[in-house]
Amino acid sequence: MRKIVSLAAIAALFLSILSGCAAQNGGMREHQGAAVGAGTGAVGGAVVGGLLGGKRGAVIGGLLGALAGGFVGNYHDQREKNLAETRRGYTEYNPARGTRLKIERVQTNPPAVAPGDTVEIQLTYAVLTPREDVMVPVRESREILFEGSKVGEASVDIEREGGTWRSVVPITLPGDARPGTYRVVASVESRGGGKDIEEITFRVRR
Repeated sequence: MRKIVSLAAIAALFLSILSGCAAQNGGMREHQGAAVGAGTGAVGGAVVGGLLGGKRGAVIGGLLGALAGGFVGNYHDQREKNLAETRRGYTEYNPARGTRLKIERVQTNPPAVAPGDTVEIQLTYAVLTPREDVMVPVRESREILFEGSKVGEASVDIEREGGTWRSVVPITLPGDARPGTYRVVASVESRGGGKDIEEITFRVRR
């Protein structure tokens, strides 16, 4: 009986390891627990989740004002290119000048939503480093503004390897979200690596 139990335990452990490897090497990974719900009430609620490609980081965010009662969902990320592949697209990059961050794309998907729907804020950026073994502390930030006032924020501090990264934060709007155009200001920043900012909008239909 002990032998059967031991073999079952070993099999379970093996399957667990395989599952973890698939999450690391496969597609976009979800960080469970990295969500801020309606109960947070305002920008500033914090949760902690393990982040792929670096040390554990804190996803900080919340919604208020025109989006009060909405929900900041779980953070997802994926390394799309390694450092060598990324560098091929930045022939002007000089490793002697250290780390450089560059936002390649910011998207809202879908670009128009109804109250109660979910919009994904997708951020793709390059982390250019002098060597493969360099880990870069990066702060990703997404601010949502409506009629000039901040109504939402989601940010995460994480150490990244060199390469191209894509991350997604889903925002579920409250059922009474005010219609109009919302502006998203996305940024990536690192000490010594500078800061890059891009903007995009999404629309809430009546």
